[in-house]
Amino acid sequence: MTTIDWQRTALMLLPPDALERHLCSPVLDMLDRHGFTPVRHEVLWHRPPGQDAWQERNITSVWKAYFYRQVDLVFDLGPTIALLVEDRRPSGATHERLRALKGASDPAEAAPGTIRRDLRGINVMLDIVHTSDSPEDSEHEASVFFGPGLGRPLDGGLAELRDLVGLLEAGVPKETREYDDVRVGLRAKIVAALWPELGELGRKLAPGLVADPRPGAGAELAALLPGGDAHPLAEIVACEFLPDHPRVDLKRAAAKLAVHGLPLDRWENVVLQTSMLFPPLRRST
Repeated sequence: MTTIDWQRTALMLLPPDALERHLCSPVLDMLDRHGFTPVRHEVLWHRPPGQDAWQERNITSVWKAYFYRQVDLVFDLGPTIALLVEDRRPSGATHERLRALKGASDPAEAAPGTIRRDLRGINVMLDIVHTSDSPEDSEHEASVFFGPGLGRPLDGGLAELRDLVGLLEAGVPKETREYDDVRVGLRAKIVAALWPELGELGRKLAPGLVADPRPGAGAELAALLPGGDAHPLAEIVACEFLPDHPRVDLKRAAAKLAVHGLPLDRWENVVLQTSMLFPPLRRST
């Protein structure tokens, strides 16, 4: 039976967004510099079977149901790396130190020098890393994600984990798009597809409006489409994909885009869907 000192050992998850963006190695670098060593691991290739138990308190007392669906959306992106990390420093404040290192849940509120700010998490849902908040939480969540065996030992140390991460990241193209990039890209491909129909004024103004980060620039762009606001894609072009703004049903929007030969990729879908609920970190910050 594996014996763990939960006062000095914490659960950490590197979720699919970290792998998609090839950020696992930078996270491991930051852990090492701050005195944390991964000692056990498991690759979760599918939605964690214990995820419902992990989120049970949030579902019943904090989150609305549609928030929970965003968790499923993130885990559906790909594998998750679950780790137990051990504190090399005898401070007795392992979980507090790790919490300070990862930064606030909202990357825009995370301090410089933290994982979520320096590596630029997308939003609260796509925030690169999860760690347990206390020894009790680590013990409970480890049983949820690892099961009774508590994962596999890292006999080869950090080098073995780096090799594994390298293989996992080699299997997916590096994703570099943040929220602003995804929104600009969506508007750009719609405008490009409709370019012949825009008219002279539309072709003159559209490139600048596509890149314009101002709220309302999308609505101005939508007005230039053939038929203006009546165009089937106008609502999508006008959408800010931000909280406190009118939302679109992204599933229906994706169907409309597909009709025009403009499918949403998985990353576009998860970034836009989650950013309608949780404010994203902007390029200007």
